Formats: sequence, C-alpha cells, structure tokens
Amino acid sequence: MDLLIQNARMGPDMRDVLIQDGRFARIEPRIDPAALASPPQVLDADGLALLPSFANAHCHAAMVLFRGLGDDTPLHEWLNQVIWPMERRLTADQIYWGTLFGCQEMIRAGITAVLDMYWQTPQCLRAIYESGLRGCFCHPNILPPGPESLAALQHDLEEHLALAKSYPARVELAIGIHALYTTQPAMRAICRDFAAEHDLLVHAHVSETRRETDECIQATGKTPVELLASEGLLNNRFIGAHGVWLTDRDRQLLRDHQAAIVHCPSSNMKLASGAFDEPAARRAGLRLGLGSDGAATNNRYDLFSEMRTAALLAKVSSGDPTAGPAAGLYRAATRDGFRILRLDAGEIAVGRLADCILVNLDDSGLVPGHNLVSDLVYAATPECVDTTICAGNVLMRQRRIPGEDEVRQAVREAAARL
Repeated sequence: MDLLIQNARMGPDMRDVLIQDGRFARIEPRIDPAALASPPQVLDADGLALLPSFANAHCHAAMVLFRGLGDDTPLHEWLNQVIWPMERRLTADQIYWGTLFGCQEMIRAGITAVLDMYWQTPQCLRAIYESGLRGCFCHPNILPPGPESLAALQHDLEEHLALAKSYPARVELAIGIHALYTTQPAMRAICRDFAAEHDLLVHAHVSETRRETDECIQATGKTPVELLASEGLLNNRFIGAHGVWLTDRDRQLLRDHQAAIVHCPSSNMKLASGAFDEPAARRAGLRLGLGSDGAATNNRYDLFSEMRTAALLAKVSSGDPTAGPAAGLYRAATRDGFRILRLDAGEIAVGRLADCILVNLDDSGLVPGHNLVSDLVYAATPECVDTTICAGNVLMRQRRIPGEDEVRQAVREAAARL
C-alpha cells in the first residue's frame, strides 16, 4: 500500500510526501488522498520533522547478547578471554534473537540500513529481513590455513550468496574478512576473487589498534592498508572499519582506490584504541561513514551518540574547534553512509529510496531549534525519533515497534543461557 505522510516539516516548510513502491514519489505542499488512484495509508506528521534515516556502516548486531560483559578490558584481552570463548558457545537460536533485538534497537534510533558482520549467516539474514531493515551482511571468515578450509570457504561463500539472493528485497551479502591478523593470504584471495566475480562489497577491520598495525609492519614490512593494496583488495567495493592508525600513505591509497573507511568513535575510545583522525581523513578526500560497532564495545546502537562523539573527539584531538563539523558528520551518518553501502537513500527527494524518520520537534534536545542539524549532532538522542520508515514501511510509530516486547523477553532468556 502507498504511504502518504501529511503535515511534515521539511526545513521551514510544511509538506505532504507520497511514497509508492518503496520510493519517494511526490513532495508537495498538499496532496489530497482522495485524488490518488488507490487509497494510501495516511500518517499525520503534525509537529514532526521529516528527515533522512541513518546508515550504520559497521556493526555486530547479535553482540547485544554480550552488552556489559568484559567492559574496561583491552581489545585483544577482550577478544581472547571474554568474547571468543563465549561466541564458541553461542547457538544459532541465540544469534537470531540477538540480531533481531539489535535491529530493533537500531530502528528505535532511526537507523534503517546496517552493514553487519557476524556468525551464523542464515540466522542473521533472517533476523535482519524480519526486522524490516536494509541489511548488508557478511560472515567474518576467520579460518585456519590449509586446503580443506579454503575449499570449505569457497563452498560457504556460494551457499551464503544463494541464501541472500533468496530474499525478495532489502537483504544483501557482503564478503567479510575479519582482519589481517586473523586470516591468511590464500583465504583473502578467495574472498577477493569471489567478491569481484559477483560485484559484492568487502568488509574488514583495518588498523584498529597500534598493536595490530605494528605487528603487520613487523611481519610484512607493510601497514595493513598497504598489505591490502598489495593483495588487490582495495577498490570502490572495499569498506574498512576503524582506521585509527592510518598513515598519510594509507589515506592516499584508500582515496586513490576509492575505498571507504567507517569511523567508530565510541568503540575506539572505550577500548582506548586511539583517536581516528577525522580532519586528516576529510583532507585526504576519503569516503567516510559512521558505525556503532558491536554492543559489547560501544555499548549501544545509536548514531546520534556516534555523531556527537566523533565531533568532540575531532576537536579535542586536533585542538581545533572547527574540526568535526556537525554538517559533515551528519552527512556521514546519512547520505554518505548509504552511498558507501551502494544504496540510493539518505536524502528526502523524489525518486530516492523511501528511508526516513520523523523526529519530534518538541523533544528537549531540539528546542529552541536554532539549527536542526547542529541539534541532531550535539543535543538529540534516539528519544526524539517518533517514527522510523524503511522502504516505505512504517517500522516504528510513536516509539512502538510491533512485537518488541516478545523479542526483548527472548533476548533476556537467550543471554541468561550463556
């Protein structure tokens, strides 16, 4: 059914917006529902502003099951002593419920697209699709060396791609390479070639910590980005997460290959991984998105807090109050994030994918309302999001998601069994 949003504020104006076939079809001062060919679903947006939704460009949604565990621990200890031992005990059912609840948390924060990396591809794809979000999902592909593992990887990639294509809409497969320190060249070559053959995005953790970067240089004589470039993995389909320890040469390579980097400020700060140099990334012309990372290192799926944290981190790290401008980080969370995921969304315009949010202009963070973008970055929280719409479907209205109570209870039970 078509969706007609009436009385929405867009900038200084009031507009009606008609959504048809999952795209914005008309944006006009007044659209009479009686004059339309078929009766639409009508949504009254009086007192609400219509804005683009957010794209979470790096996440591990199911890790909401681990929220609050292993906090205040260095990354490599956190992985080896807390997370990986627990992940070995995870069941497919627990991952399904964790992913679904993580998606609902994103919906409550106005996120409609996510690049997610985790285990159990069938369960994660199912949960993302059932949530109503757009999902680009990748398995992390941590494999021991050896011909049997490589043959299994090729089989799994083919199986996962067929499964993703079986969904009618909104769900896509990316190729995951967890990190250089957890993989080996022959495995990465298989991932590279499969992604090229099927025109798929490739996603990996890159230069997240000083230790990771130093060990890569010691072992290969190259930084992680230089090694990825030498292996033919950098191109306009490559999306790296974190990039805290990029060099000027790394940034040049990423720019020249049109690769993207996803800034995850809260996770990086919590793990003391370092401060991503956002001003240097912008000067280099990098394609830049924002990500939450997993709920065990953040501990929330909320790009409002990521925008604010990124802005403040850029300023204090550089000593420049003009660094990390609100408008640039808002674009990274909306338009630029969607573009990194190759989605025609992130703007309210005729012909674009109909992913959007309605925010309550009476929310305390948006009053008095001198500068809406600045308020969204520095003052707002997910509580200002009244309605979340993806592909023209209303996923949340008046902060209620159908079935959310049952999912919340299922997640509590799944986490208790861990």
